[in-house]
Amino acid sequence: MRISSLALFGLLLVALPADPSNPVRAEDAPKYLLDEPLDDLRVFGVGFRVDVNGKLSTLDAENQPQSLDLAVAASISYRERRVVGPGRDAEALRTVRDYEVSNSEISVGGTKTPGLKLPDALKLTVAQGRSFGVEIYSLGGPMTASEMDLVRVPCDSLLLPRLLPGREVAEGETWHPESWVFQALTSLDAATTSQCTCKLDKVTDGVAKISVEGEIEGAVEGATSKVTLKGTLDYRLDQRSIVAWDFTQSENRSIGVVSPGLEVSARIRALRGVAKAPGRLGDSKVVDQATAELPQASSLVRFDSPWNLTILHARDWHLFHQNDKVAIFRLLDQGTFVAQCNLAPIPSAPPGGHTSEKEFEADIRRSLGDKLKTLETPARVETRDGRYVCRAVATGAVEGRPITWIYYFCADPSGRQVSLLFSCDTALVERLGTHDRELVDSLKFTPSAVRP
Repeated sequence: MRISSLALFGLLLVALPADPSNPVRAEDAPKYLLDEPLDDLRVFGVGFRVDVNGKLSTLDAENQPQSLDLAVAASISYRERRVVGPGRDAEALRTVRDYEVSNSEISVGGTKTPGLKLPDALKLTVAQGRSFGVEIYSLGGPMTASEMDLVRVPCDSLLLPRLLPGREVAEGETWHPESWVFQALTSLDAATTSQCTCKLDKVTDGVAKISVEGEIEGAVEGATSKVTLKGTLDYRLDQRSIVAWDFTQSENRSIGVVSPGLEVSARIRALRGVAKAPGRLGDSKVVDQATAELPQASSLVRFDSPWNLTILHARDWHLFHQNDKVAIFRLLDQGTFVAQCNLAPIPSAPPGGHTSEKEFEADIRRSLGDKLKTLETPARVETRDGRYVCRAVATGAVEGRPITWIYYFCADPSGRQVSLLFSCDTALVERLGTHDRELVDSLKFTPSAVRP
């Protein structure tokens, strides 16, 4: 058989080894589309395992920092379906979720907290993207701060798809997500410096392995924080979805006015896949409820005290300290400490009775002593539920700082009573606004004791 000289030359080219001085051009390398469309209405199943270890820092009775060992182990799984968000960027991201498992074990300074679990009535939720992370709202009613902590996870599945480039990339190619994505992913209220780099490392058997590495500095709940993140995402090309991630997130946070300092490292591992059955997320009524404007009550936090009373408060209030005599809340406004509220039970009066305004005024004068400059005459506040509420405003100074104190005492028809003391710098009274009255109006005496 005769072979033409041109064909023979072609065979020789095939047989010769590749010339390292003439590599395949980048523009000729295969490219892969990496994205998850915003209109993807599939129901996904997500399972998390989060392990946190490190140190927690607080101030002792002498205002000196003390360091405690911290360990957290959490397991979370849920079904999730994307719905329409109300805004742009992070605000455009919203899902309806049905939690199946949500529990955690926490050890601080060697003391273990009993395992916490999310009540069944609160498992149907909405996850809403914010510039500072993901907010969870239960469609079953307001959650306590502890219940909200149970459903918060680092590297939330709501945000991870926005790490994808949304276009075709080749192996070895890098890209940088929008700055708001990394800030939300690391749950910082504000960022001063931020950098995040993603890279398509390789594609094997239809799965793209993406590495992610970033560092951000900023503030959270009024405390400075530095967060580093490193890990990988697995993306299935045929499903056009992220199916797994494995991250290590480290944080160094200063002691804040509402939160302890942290020096911790968290390992976050998760699997994600299209759910075989949608469960409750296949119900159009549930989807419509999650898509609509959420009721105001769902955005509030429920506080169940050990003194047979419950309050609902805005998420700007943070429970700072609690013991068997008092619960202390602090109000933050855009990271600024505005006011403190001390909630405490007082001895009950006979049924139908209450502490008199004269006694109330005398107690205020006694407690403030030399700090007091002016005190308004206590006045009754009208209520709709039969409670007796009395209010008094005092001004004075502490170490030269002008302070305003707003006192309330509340009594129900059975004679049970509670006091609320709001204190803030006089210059910040306007920023306190109606937050004090909202707390007082939300207060309900419960018929039996509630375990704290």
